Amino acid sequence: MSSFVGLNIARSSLLAHQVAVEVAGHNLSNVQTQGYSRQRVSMVQGVPSQTTQGSLGSGVRIDQVERLQLGYLERQVARVTVQNGYDASLVQGLDELQSLLGEPSAEGLNAALTAFWNSWDSLAARPTDAALRTQVVERADYLTTVYNRKIEGFEEAEARFDEVLTDALGEVNGRAGEIARLNGAISKSEASGYPANDLRDQRDRAVRLLAGTLGVEVEARDGRVDLRLPGGGPYLVHGAESYELFGSRDAGGRLGSFQVGHSPAALTGGKVGALLTLRDEVSPGLRGEVGHWMSTVADRVNRLHVQGFDRDGLPGRNLLTWQGSATRVAVAPSSGLAAVTTGRALEAGTHHLEVTSVDASLVGNGLGSVASDWLRLEQVGGAYGGAPALGVDYHVRVLGAGGGPAGVEGLRLQLFRGNDPVSPVETAAGAGATFAWTVDGVAFEATVGVGGGSAPRAGDRGHGLSTVGTAALDGGPAVRVDLASTNDLSFTGGSRNGFLAGGVATVTFGAGAFAGGSFTAYDPSGRLGLDPVVAADADQVAAAASRASGDGEMARRIADLAVRRIFEAIGETPAGYLGRTVQSLGAKGRDAEVMKEASTSVLLQLDAQRESVSGVNVDEEMVQLMQYQRGFEAAARFLTTVDGLLDTLINRVGLAGR
Repeated sequence: MSSFVGLNIARSSLLAHQVAVEVAGHNLSNVQTQGYSRQRVSMVQGVPSQTTQGSLGSGVRIDQVERLQLGYLERQVARVTVQNGYDASLVQGLDELQSLLGEPSAEGLNAALTAFWNSWDSLAARPTDAALRTQVVERADYLTTVYNRKIEGFEEAEARFDEVLTDALGEVNGRAGEIARLNGAISKSEASGYPANDLRDQRDRAVRLLAGTLGVEVEARDGRVDLRLPGGGPYLVHGAESYELFGSRDAGGRLGSFQVGHSPAALTGGKVGALLTLRDEVSPGLRGEVGHWMSTVADRVNRLHVQGFDRDGLPGRNLLTWQGSATRVAVAPSSGLAAVTTGRALEAGTHHLEVTSVDASLVGNGLGSVASDWLRLEQVGGAYGGAPALGVDYHVRVLGAGGGPAGVEGLRLQLFRGNDPVSPVETAAGAGATFAWTVDGVAFEATVGVGGGSAPRAGDRGHGLSTVGTAALDGGPAVRVDLASTNDLSFTGGSRNGFLAGGVATVTFGAGAFAGGSFTAYDPSGRLGLDPVVAADADQVAAAASRASGDGEMARRIADLAVRRIFEAIGETPAGYLGRTVQSLGAKGRDAEVMKEASTSVLLQLDAQRESVSGVNVDEEMVQLMQYQRGFEAAARFLTTVDGLLDTLINRVGLAGR
């Protein structure tokens, strides 16, 4: 009986070592397979048999084919892969945008603008030269061409980002479906008692690829892997079910809001997150910066050009014109405007806001005297010979009430310019007191009197010499405005610049004096061109500051814009502002590259840790293979020995003496 047990022992050893050799061979064949986890055969002794001689062993059996892998390490790899996918795609997109901007280069915006300034500088020296006038038109046209190409390039890049985003969503859905199918296959296999090590490897690879495309959270439970969007978002994979991620398209045909099934989805991380950042933030922001740069340059050039005179002595026109609907406004601080808000149907272009007249009926003869029930402030010495100081309001304020029977004695007064006191405090000695001040080269007198049967009270203000005028936008309808205070004006009407009928621009004046200004309404996606009249006739170039023949003063002023800090809010020249934009984009690219290197380094470290546990080591596998081979050979020898014993027992016993 024990010999037959010996045969079973030999058989179990042969089978176990045969499987072990095959598993080692499987490991060696997958030494180059990405994401493969090496496997080991776990052997345990057989169940012993109870005999009269005691407990006897029954050989060896295979407990399981074990997959050497750390689950928490795989989940950590997935998290870092999300960040690395985002960083790598962001770096690639920023490199593309930097190439599109193309600064500095001989074909860039700054080079085109420099050539434009130089053409004006040359014309200033010889303003009647027809060839130089033509050169100004050609350089202006080239500047608009380069600008329009840059804007078109950014728009095309955003369209490409959207196309790649569409493909990435398809990839996410494909991977999610694959993971769900693998979840089902693994559960079915392992429920039948068969290990699903290779299927688990395939699932881990699919999870990693999906994590590089889109930020997901990995949840491992009961042998399955579930995937959901970060922050408690909807599930993409739950067990053996996957749910489609899709996006709705806006009026422009671009992917907008996203959903998983009926649940709204916020997409972050991975390649998809980077594409959304590039398409919706970085590229539009860069396009807006370049648009603001160009609109400010166009505003300053147009402002001077319309003040000049062409070769025939006629007033200039806007040289640079915009097409498209107005969505943004560029306002210079020096314009005297605090803000401009565009309304419906406001056509893009440079619009000029100027004071056209002074309403003398409110201020007497230019700057005469105005009577008050309480106080009277008048100018001394006849008619004022200077120009009206627009926005400057001289007036007297009552600081403290008097205590005399007439209510005037003890009254404290002070002269103000706007909200600033410009004289010492004076105290009235009696009724009808008169005070005199000389401020800003002008002599003023204030006469205190009692009107209406009561005395002046603290806080009262005397009527002063405030300047009130009318303002018009590009020759449109004039609007009455008190320029001594902040005002909101809404302009509606038409103009030679295409300020469309029904269009509205709400203008807010600053607190300072206002003598005129301009603003440019533009669309960051709009195109810039030349005024068709000037483009067709170079004689229309307004190089002169007066009607005098041979005057090149306006051309010189336009050329000087190259070195003037027309971006007053940050104190930059045109070249300086564009340089800031280029540096900012470059800084974004460098930061993204640093982040990419950091996440790649972490990912490499995690991969190294994973390889130390799950990777196939050829030398180690060869040693294992030799051990299993020797075990198999020993089992075969044992089987031969048992077979010999049985042969002797069966065929030799009882044959003695024959």
